[in-house]
Amino acid sequence: MNVVVRNGMHLALVTLLALVLTGCLASDSGFDETTTGGGGGGGGLPALPGDSAAGPDLRITSAQVNNEGHPVVEFTLLDGRGAPITDLSAASFTFAKLAPRSRYGQGYDWVNYITRERPVPDSGWMLAVSENNPTGAPMFGNAIQGNIENNGTLENLGNGEYRYTYNLNVNQASRTITGENVGQLWRCVEDGSHDSHEFSDRRQAETELGAAIRCSWADGTTLPRGVRIEGSGNTLTYTVEYNDDWTHRVGMQLGGGLVANAWYDFIPATGERPTHGVDATRDMISLDSCNTCHDGTLRKHGGNRVEPQYCVTCHNPGSVDPVSGRSIDFKQMVHKIHRGQSLPSVRAGVPYFIRNNDFSKLRFPQAVHDNGNIGHVGNYASHGVLPNGNPIPRQASFGIDNCVKCHMGQETRDELVLIAGGEDLLAKQKLARVTPDGDNWWGPTRTVEACAACHDNVFWYNFSDADVALPGGVHPDETLPALLAQRFGASTEGPRGDWRSGHRTGFNPDTGWQGDGTLAGALGSSLFVTGNCGGCHNQTPVGDAANIGLRGIEQGGNNRVRVTRAHLSFTRAGIRQDQLRIELEPATLDPAAETVTFRLRVRDDAKNVYLRHDVNATFSLGFVMGWREEGFADFTHSSDVNNNWPGRTTDFGCNAGCWTSGSGSNITIAGPTGSGYYTVTLDVSSIIDTMPENGTGSIAVQHQVVPLDALGAVDSVWDDSRTPIVNALHRVTTFAIGNAVPTPRRQVVDVEDTCRSCHIRFAKHGGNRRNNPELCVHCHNPNNTDISHAARRGVEGQFDGKLEESKDFKRMIHHIHRANMGADGIQLRALVFGGPAPRGDEDGQWENAHHFPGSIANCNTCHVNDSYKLPLAEGVIGSTHRSFDWETGNFANAGAVAFGADNELNNLEQHRKFSPIASVCTSCHTNPDWFENHIQPRGGSMSAGINNLDPGGENCLTCHGPGGDADISQVHDIRPR
Repeated sequence: MNVVVRNGMHLALVTLLALVLTGCLASDSGFDETTTGGGGGGGGLPALPGDSAAGPDLRITSAQVNNEGHPVVEFTLLDGRGAPITDLSAASFTFAKLAPRSRYGQGYDWVNYITRERPVPDSGWMLAVSENNPTGAPMFGNAIQGNIENNGTLENLGNGEYRYTYNLNVNQASRTITGENVGQLWRCVEDGSHDSHEFSDRRQAETELGAAIRCSWADGTTLPRGVRIEGSGNTLTYTVEYNDDWTHRVGMQLGGGLVANAWYDFIPATGERPTHGVDATRDMISLDSCNTCHDGTLRKHGGNRVEPQYCVTCHNPGSVDPVSGRSIDFKQMVHKIHRGQSLPSVRAGVPYFIRNNDFSKLRFPQAVHDNGNIGHVGNYASHGVLPNGNPIPRQASFGIDNCVKCHMGQETRDELVLIAGGEDLLAKQKLARVTPDGDNWWGPTRTVEACAACHDNVFWYNFSDADVALPGGVHPDETLPALLAQRFGASTEGPRGDWRSGHRTGFNPDTGWQGDGTLAGALGSSLFVTGNCGGCHNQTPVGDAANIGLRGIEQGGNNRVRVTRAHLSFTRAGIRQDQLRIELEPATLDPAAETVTFRLRVRDDAKNVYLRHDVNATFSLGFVMGWREEGFADFTHSSDVNNNWPGRTTDFGCNAGCWTSGSGSNITIAGPTGSGYYTVTLDVSSIIDTMPENGTGSIAVQHQVVPLDALGAVDSVWDDSRTPIVNALHRVTTFAIGNAVPTPRRQVVDVEDTCRSCHIRFAKHGGNRRNNPELCVHCHNPNNTDISHAARRGVEGQFDGKLEESKDFKRMIHHIHRANMGADGIQLRALVFGGPAPRGDEDGQWENAHHFPGSIANCNTCHVNDSYKLPLAEGVIGSTHRSFDWETGNFANAGAVAFGADNELNNLEQHRKFSPIASVCTSCHTNPDWFENHIQPRGGSMSAGINNLDPGGENCLTCHGPGGDADISQVHDIRPR
């Protein structure tokens, strides 16, 4: 039975998500304004702590279509303790069929028999406003969308058992709509469907596929078999034919304040459940996979809709958003939402929005790294064109190409287990849960619509005998791109009258566009007609057991464009880097020699060897050094003796040449020994006088070690422009200063256990600092601000009006995650995370309009060992908010590097700080009134200093400590990860 029970009375504290899975929010007229229930089934909705009866147990037990054509469903409903719920008064239902695709002979799509029209006002849509559309007119005045019904007959059978008979008659599933431009919304081609289908190989071989008509929406979304559109002018009639031999799905949601979804698949002609591999099925994703990031907060359209298996009964090719003109088909919409600001169409100047919800500034969080472009494949450097006429450059992946984060089948998982060498290492990647059809993303049943959802800088369809090019060369099956380009000022110079180029027609800097060298002539080759993509993109990996982790990764031949090469390289790289372990021994400070010495080696667990520079790896590892004075829980170094910037570490760089020669400007390296150890000696003569009398010194590894996994003609598959660079998790060691006993810094988060739920890779500051907050906090300490950046240095920030902002990890990370979730944006250096910032227009230099994808109030999402609880560790230092007196500072060299020395910014005794608890609380609760009226009267301070961390005596523990009236564990949405 396709029903999984989920708890459901948990109140989601955050409803606006970074990676929302629908086209409109609850306040934007969800599909059923009259129903107030919701649902769970197949995913996870956590209960409130201590509420043993928090969620209902909803199970569909049977479904059929009666002789009059009305679906009938029976279900049971129990409370969280297993007792029958006997007073259900409201529920809503969908009914969909899984129809074979019409454009090509493989794969299936859901389509709902229950529909509604979606008329919209003819102006005032703010996201549609542009220079060419000043009134904000929608693309179309009306559209068809899947819907639910609750106007049938609900029977209470007693003992928690119910029966619902639909008002829907499957033999009369037709709807006629009228609206502005509706005549441009659709196109049908007689005998346009593929003349065969894998459906004929299933046990329904005798089933008729229906009329060979092929209908599509203006954006190119093709409707499956058994759906037709008829009409003229601005009126259309949309009809879903009933095919009783095909797989059908009953979907439902509860009302009356109960939260649960359920779904049930069956074949009406036989009453049997469909069998994977025998009948048509489409079970691609589990809500458990979504919840690794979304943390049970996916509750859309008033909180009623939760489960992807329920969502797709409406979010399928049959549904269109009339405002943007785009399909809200799940596979297209969700891919586009997740790709967000890196969509080629967005980069080309066309925003991606659904009704009133703009997703153009979102960024998939799998990879957190600096922006940048990447090398091209072969001669195809770029596809598509920017408004200025230049090609859209290839962009570094943010992990959106890591398909197995969201969906994965058993075949892929088995391969990845082999690559990883076992389940334990694979589990660290936090990948999708296996589903029966989870490998559809690379198998023959994938669709052009799914690929084009992300790769929307190329057009995919060739002209057939039934097609006549529209003005500008526009393909009649996809007229929307040209309309969007005209409306939003994108390029219209492409062969199809928009920003796109053809397949395999990329731009070569030496020869221009492939073909005749002009964009208009970039028609491409091998455009999709009959499903021939597999010739290049489905190449089978070489069966080389010795190189199981490298299959298909080499750049030769079609390996570079094979789907599983391109879309598994991110996970392969993650696995490979986890097979590398940097092992550090404790360091020793020699005050007389003014050196710090330690030993290091890198273990390759996959090959059971230790790596050696220039033999089986390339080392360019460098190091950062800081310290914690005795009595403090945070770093107290501020050792920039040259520029006097505050809170800075000392860096010891050593590139590959340095590792080969064994020496650099302030570093020497000896070894390796027979056991793989290198001895590293750091010259600390320039900073030893700034070290405390007693304390714990700390050394963190940074930069890279890359294994030389040569394959084919490639020296290292992990160090090219196409594959994510592999780098071992950076580690930390300590040394004693004076008479102190060195102790590790307190652990607040765990990169492998918590951060990786959303972020599998970190590569900030040019990629030099990777993967581990234990490294990050050396620089991102309470004494460091962004005043050293060229956008500051005594000059007011463009967006916040401040002279500096704290870069303290505990303040910065909370603020970034919280930004645009009820808090102000934060300007760091020249970028704003979230928004809006206090000054500057609302379209300012946002850093991708960050949204936290889960519950921002669930501290367990990131924290380990109850580190979010009060009291804080002894000696926690508050964040610096002013490293000098802004009113009396020396501004003679404002904007220049000399500003730091002019104002002695590395002198921690002149810093003004938040008190420790206020540092964190005000990073989420950013309203100044909150500080003035709540925090400050209870001892919080903004006048703390390094010698007086808590001048007001913060007494937050009284209420917010364990057992208090406002215990953090109670007032926050604390749940297990």
